[in-house]
Amino acid sequence: MMSKDISSQEQLNTEIELLKQRIGELENDKEDLEILLDTITEHSTDLENEIYQKNQIMLKYLQQVKLITEAAAEVEGGTFAIASLNDVSAREDELGQLARVFQNMAEQVKIRESKLQQQVEELRIEIDKGRQQKQVAEIVQTDSFKNLKQKIQKIKDSRTKKNT
Repeated sequence: MMSKDISSQEQLNTEIELLKQRIGELENDKEDLEILLDTITEHSTDLENEIYQKNQIMLKYLQQVKLITEAAAEVEGGTFAIASLNDVSAREDELGQLARVFQNMAEQVKIRESKLQQQVEELRIEIDKGRQQKQVAEIVQTDSFKNLKQKIQKIKDSRTKKNT
């Protein structure tokens, strides 16, 4: 019986050793998983921050696109202020290029509009002068004006005779 007990004891010892090895392996796996969890948590926080920052950049970009859209409506309404796009035009990307082109275009439109207004005013003056000359010509051609002119000439003639 003793040999059976020894044999059982040896089996138990072997099983205990195997269990200890398995516990050691599980503890190593646990440590690896904890390291993996920490790494994933750290990277997920970094990713979350990166996504947040990119989202903020996109929001600012979209706000500046909105500024250009509003500027187009202001040009149409005649209320556009070129400086309103200075922040957007300071960008070094395509949106900044678009804002600079838009500002230049709006400035050119403003200059052309000013020149056209000046030309319209000059044409009004010319039309008024032409109308005035036509009215004068009509007055000069009337019989009353001709009679008045003859009377003035007679008065001048009579003064000239008196003075001589």
